Amino acid sequence: MISILASSTALACTRGEYCIDESSWQLGIALGVGVKTNPLVDGDDIPLVLLPDIAWYAEKAYFDNGELGYQWLSQQKFSFETFINLERESAYFSFLHPANFLVPSNGSTNSVAPDKPDSSDIVDSPDNEIINTERSFSIDDVASRKWAINGGIRGHYFLSNGEWQLSFQQDISNVHQGQQAGVQYKHRWLWHDFRFGISLGVDWKSARLIDYYYGVSVRDTELKELHFKGEAGWQPYISLQAQQPINENWSWLANIGYRRLPQSLTGSPLVEKNNILNAFLGVAYRFD
Repeated sequence: MISILASSTALACTRGEYCIDESSWQLGIALGVGVKTNPLVDGDDIPLVLLPDIAWYAEKAYFDNGELGYQWLSQQKFSFETFINLERESAYFSFLHPANFLVPSNGSTNSVAPDKPDSSDIVDSPDNEIINTERSFSIDDVASRKWAINGGIRGHYFLSNGEWQLSFQQDISNVHQGQQAGVQYKHRWLWHDFRFGISLGVDWKSARLIDYYYGVSVRDTELKELHFKGEAGWQPYISLQAQQPINENWSWLANIGYRRLPQSLTGSPLVEKNNILNAFLGVAYRFD
């Protein structure tokens, strides 16, 4: 979201500048240059140019850039909410997915994928950014991956300048019936009017979730040499954010993030990169 240093999930307004006033809308827009990479074979990177920020918070209920939730507990040190949102994994298969435009926090810098190497360049090391393999399969040729809806729970533990989050999500739309869980730590610094933040975390995603989106089976092709069954895996990530106010409504904005994909996913012939990068640099405007 545009207010990158505001913790976007139901912070109580006792925490000062990092919250949204109760029963109010937050509307904003960011303009700039950026990109979110797509790790899939023939997957288009997402240009980040015009990014909306839409949020509303009542006493307990909230809507925040595609997530609808209800806060059951709100204290100075702890908060707890339940929520529903769209599964973000399907965004790599659909350019128009809301996750590609509402939250610039998971993607990056190269807009053109390199040419595929010949077999003499094949390298097995999982540390390579490009996964060189002859077992590649374009996402243009696979069966459609549906958008799933998740139901989840999230807990927060607040420190003076930081925050721990623990979350769990379950597919409630019966698309893949998978789960995911995550732990994240956010820290913020304020120097004069310059704000800087860092987010570190790791997500676990179940075999059903990974196999539905990245597995290859008879639904996609009858060539058995391309078949792949996804397994559960961990995805660590880091994100850096900076914001510098220009005046009451405008501010400079920068964001860069990196997410590492597990071998249980990158073994799929649909995947050609073992990471997802994102970067954005521009200005943000918040409507009064």
